[in-house]
Amino acid sequence: MDRKLLISASPGEWRAALLEDGVPVELYVERGGRAEAGSIHIGRVLRLLPALDAALIDIAGDRPVFLPQREVFPRGRRLHEGERVVVQIRREAQGDKAARVTMAAILRGQLLEVIVRSGKEDGVELPTELGLAPIPSPAGGGGLGWALRPLAAAPPDALAAEAEELARRWRDILDRAARLEPPARLYPGRSIAAALVGSLPRTPSEILVDDPAAVPEIRAGSSVGTVRHLREAEWPIDLDSAFEDAVSETLALPEGGLIHFEATRAGTLVDVDTGTPEAGSPQRIALSIDTAAARSIARQIRLRNLGGGIVIDFVGLESRSARDKVRAALAEALTPDPRNPQLLGWTRLGHFELVRSRRGRPIAAALLEPRPGGALVKTAVTVSHEALRALRRAARAQPGRRWRLTVTPDVAAALSGALAAAIAEIEQRFVHNIVIDADPGGDREHFQISVF
Repeated sequence: MDRKLLISASPGEWRAALLEDGVPVELYVERGGRAEAGSIHIGRVLRLLPALDAALIDIAGDRPVFLPQREVFPRGRRLHEGERVVVQIRREAQGDKAARVTMAAILRGQLLEVIVRSGKEDGVELPTELGLAPIPSPAGGGGLGWALRPLAAAPPDALAAEAEELARRWRDILDRAARLEPPARLYPGRSIAAALVGSLPRTPSEILVDDPAAVPEIRAGSSVGTVRHLREAEWPIDLDSAFEDAVSETLALPEGGLIHFEATRAGTLVDVDTGTPEAGSPQRIALSIDTAAARSIARQIRLRNLGGGIVIDFVGLESRSARDKVRAALAEALTPDPRNPQLLGWTRLGHFELVRSRRGRPIAAALLEPRPGGALVKTAVTVSHEALRALRRAARAQPGRRWRLTVTPDVAAALSGALAAAIAEIEQRFVHNIVIDADPGGDREHFQISVF
């Protein structure tokens, strides 16, 4: 399968789309400064939680992370407050839920991923199969168990070479852990490129980036062989449209019908509506809409990075054979998903349930926030970056002009605060001067760009 990563690199924000055989399947937005899934940190045990059989670990940031006892290795080891621990982010913080971490580490290459932990794990033991010597544990007390999971077919020599490289990477991580005082980030380095590439479930064969100045940083932060510049106008997809679809609460099906998405604290609810078809029997229409919706929902689950429990309310089907066809369509469409969602089946209420493991943030959580009353709107930072992207495009089309950006007061505050460095970089590279005006009577998601 051909995998390409398209990166739109703007000052302060990088957006990306992972394409498989030319179709966008995953979206990413990275602004730096967060503990993304897959990142490795040395922290200190802040507090033990016996009632939850877990511990809170300080890795810096807004709040401590959550380490369940079952993710402590070696098995049976009990932590104590103040202890140094090396942990990897398993699930990012979402809403009021702390990030979840593990003391097992997964290091991913192009051909395989390696699990580093004490004890046995399903997979091929590297020291036996590939001749690798055991590597030290963070505590320095002997070797850790290694197991590999191949990501692509490759000769044994190629697998062994990559396994050796991943072993070297782990030793470098432990060397940093021994030298640094917690809390500290160990891997990858704190850069937008490293955080973005580290979030990928699989390494792409090629990375295309719209900003040539970002190419060296991407090459330094990834193991991908081919990284090249390609103008966004020449991309096979419209990245803006892909992101708009991924945060939309309602999507229309080409076959007719609508799909509604709603996130709750307990899980994600998906409702399928037939709309107002003009002809056809109700059951035939329902089966046609549900089958098309199943394929679209499977794609949206991965594109939106939905996790946890997902409940789908398909259009009502009377026959078991029709429900089996919808389930089969959903299962087939979910097969390429590396998270391997589990299909739980139909409930007595006629809903379909499935579970997908959580890893990174849903796209909506990165771009939206609830307004009073519950409706989701774009955050002030999200709108700020949209305005700056539009300004860059206008500046390329009309170089040498002075520009005025009219936005709402909260967006103006974000531009002068968190995004001040991005404004300075844009002025240095693209625009001589940017004047920001605040319009208290406007709508947050709308802005105006003008020449003066």
